[in-house]
Amino acid sequence: MSDLAGIIKKIEENKILLPDFQRDFVWTEPERQRQIVASVLARMPIGSILLLKSTDPTEFSSKSLGQKTKINTESINGTVEFLLDGQQRMTVLTNVFSSVLFKGIGSVTELVSTSLKRRFFLCLPKWRCNDDTDKFGISNLTFPEKNLGDEPTFLTNDLLEYIIYQDFKAGGGEPYNPFNKQADGLSDYCAGYKDGYLIPLYLVASVDRKDNRTLNFIKEKIKGSYCETVVTYYAALESDNDREMLCQKYDMELMSVDDFEFEIKALFETWWSQLNHYLNKCVNEVNLNLISIDESQRGRAIDIYENLNRGGVCLNTFDLLMARVAKVSKENYLERIYSFINADKTYPIEVVPEEIEGYAGAFSEKHYNASMEMGVFNKNGQLSSRYIDIFLDVLGICSRVPDLLPDKMKLDYIKKNYILDLMPEQIDKNTESVITAIDRAMFFLQTRCGVRKIQEVNYSLMVVLIAVVFTVDDYFKTKKIHKLLEGWYWASIFSGEYDKDQNSNFINNLKSILMTIKKEKKCSWVIDMKEMAFDSKNFSDKELLLMTKAEDRVPKKVLQNYICQFMLSRPYSDMFNPNEKISVFSDNADDFEAHHIIPLGSAKKVGEVTATLRKDSKHICNSPMNFVFITKSSNKKILDKPLNEYANDINDQAKEALHIGKYKRAIDDAEKIREILEERFDALKGDVKNRIDNCLSGWK
Repeated sequence: MSDLAGIIKKIEENKILLPDFQRDFVWTEPERQRQIVASVLARMPIGSILLLKSTDPTEFSSKSLGQKTKINTESINGTVEFLLDGQQRMTVLTNVFSSVLFKGIGSVTELVSTSLKRRFFLCLPKWRCNDDTDKFGISNLTFPEKNLGDEPTFLTNDLLEYIIYQDFKAGGGEPYNPFNKQADGLSDYCAGYKDGYLIPLYLVASVDRKDNRTLNFIKEKIKGSYCETVVTYYAALESDNDREMLCQKYDMELMSVDDFEFEIKALFETWWSQLNHYLNKCVNEVNLNLISIDESQRGRAIDIYENLNRGGVCLNTFDLLMARVAKVSKENYLERIYSFINADKTYPIEVVPEEIEGYAGAFSEKHYNASMEMGVFNKNGQLSSRYIDIFLDVLGICSRVPDLLPDKMKLDYIKKNYILDLMPEQIDKNTESVITAIDRAMFFLQTRCGVRKIQEVNYSLMVVLIAVVFTVDDYFKTKKIHKLLEGWYWASIFSGEYDKDQNSNFINNLKSILMTIKKEKKCSWVIDMKEMAFDSKNFSDKELLLMTKAEDRVPKKVLQNYICQFMLSRPYSDMFNPNEKISVFSDNADDFEAHHIIPLGSAKKVGEVTATLRKDSKHICNSPMNFVFITKSSNKKILDKPLNEYANDINDQAKEALHIGKYKRAIDDAEKIREILEERFDALKGDVKNRIDNCLSGWK
């Protein structure tokens, strides 16, 4: 349980601040806002908020909740708490249960959203003689006392109908308009509302004496209206029988009109006191999980956030960096990053493999941008989480070791706490160069590694390593270094270097690459990895890839991806059209499909269904050795033809490049399939090792 009134008081005193994450307020729909209000009044759980304590109020560029303008944190003394998670719900709740959002601003344009120009009320039904269904018991002035304890029975939907809202305009004369300085008549408005009696919820959590007096005036007006209605009705009844029945409704005996009026007023006071007690309990003991983390545990705060928001849009180290850098730059940091990514790029054509040189024209045109081609923005126009992770890691390393001295490289520099400790000036200074380096890494992945999109990257730390190296302009312009990195890349991929202990292997590889470039170390360490390519036990060895392991093991999906990407890293002919090239740079590259060379349909037995075989990870046809990227049109042409039929139509260039030239025999059992795939395994293993040797030829 949390004290909502106390939290709102801290927000008012700028003891709870919102770091300038540059995120929008999105809980704008009134029905969504009504829902959380009803949940509060039903004393239901309403989620969590996460606060990070800090003895330095200037640590992040910050705003007051619900307001656009940054605040001067230098004038704040003492410890503050930064709101990391819960911006949406706390903005709504603060707006509903107080007037804090409107204090210190002169216009609604200073609010983060026009949807905050809204006041919420508890609307209780006007008195009707035969109404015994209202949840708050105003019809007979008997508040349901069972809800005053710690186990209330209200349901959110039970109370939703009692929550109404009224919008106001900047210059409107409504008595509930916080910008109407001469506003009066609120008590008359609340008591005289046509559809019920209104209780302004923005007065409930207030400790301001003026607000308390206003709420008391409203109570008196509602009491007067209610009692007048009931007493007038009582006085108009013609028989004692009818009067007695009405008295029984209030658990009273038959009495005179004057006595009835006295008792009704007394009952109203008791009922109001219980209602007021309940509402105060709702806001003082709101079912909100408040998590407050000490400033020394910033990394833990991020982990907590991510665990609270699995599947949603997560706060991360990147958000906090944006808030930090805003201290030294007035420019919108996210917009700067987007502009750097989208900027025109130039690439040295001389560094690409000979087979890719035919695409040099595309590289030299201004519209080519490796990062954009790699799809670093998602369909919503936001940076992919994978790109953000890569950006943070490269930033952490290059800010700490700008000279790239191998002996200074530490794994700690990609950890959250170290990244969050970067000075705003470091972040601001290195952002553009880091984005340029990542773009260069994307260019490398496209031109040498057969990677079409960033989503196809399985080991992000390998991209980080490449980008760190390419922060040095001369390294990026040197073909020999590109070849070294490619040799390392394929040796790492197929030896399983990054299948386990990724972090430690990454930092050791980075040091070794830099030492090799600086001629402080020979590249024998890459050659050692090459020797393990397609020989790494339980990762890429022949037994595993051909499904002959005695133990219950199946190859990892990542091997299928990398085999297809290795083939795609050098252009090859379409299976049926020798004039069409399959390449990362083909116009239809995004539509390439991973094709079963030996179709499942040709391998199924009587009674088996292809769809079932496709899901069977132990079926030999699902071995990573049985896949290659082909065009959709080729895939449709093949359908479920047996291999020995469609193989006759494959052109010679594709047969040689894809190692499918000998596939002419009929297939009728798993062992024959395995024999065919074993031939491809041996050929592909030789290709990979020859490629690595070629890449390292200038480094031995």
